Amino acid sequence: MAESSLKRILVVDDEINVCKSVRQALQNPEYEIDLALSGADALRLEGEKPFDVILLDLMMPVAGGMDVLKALRARNSRAQIIIMTGYPSSRTSLQSMQLGAFDYLPKPFLLSEIRSLVAKALAAGQAEK
Repeated sequence: MAESSLKRILVVDDEINVCKSVRQALQNPEYEIDLALSGADALRLEGEKPFDVILLDLMMPVAGGMDVLKALRARNSRAQIIIMTGYPSSRTSLQSMQLGAFDYLPKPFLLSEIRSLVAKALAAGQAEK
């Protein structure tokens, strides 16, 4: 498969085991999956080569998911952003959607849920192009 036809996915979580589990769940020859352990790393990577989908943890030290989401939208990132959180609330759910998140996923989640949600986000991104 040509490099340009790969769907680029970024998993951002300060817990490496979460990143690795999500990457393993999403393994697919059509996906290129990168990991970031901080909001700063996520912003740097997204600036180097844009992503189709970003799975973004809400609670991280220094730059949390909401800060990263705002920064990505300020840059006009076209990525579909899925907020993941172990601390779900109606306030953060509403705020993330108002800021342009594609969806909001409380932890723990089933790996089948993440696969389905990423597929929906990729389809939505294609429809916008």
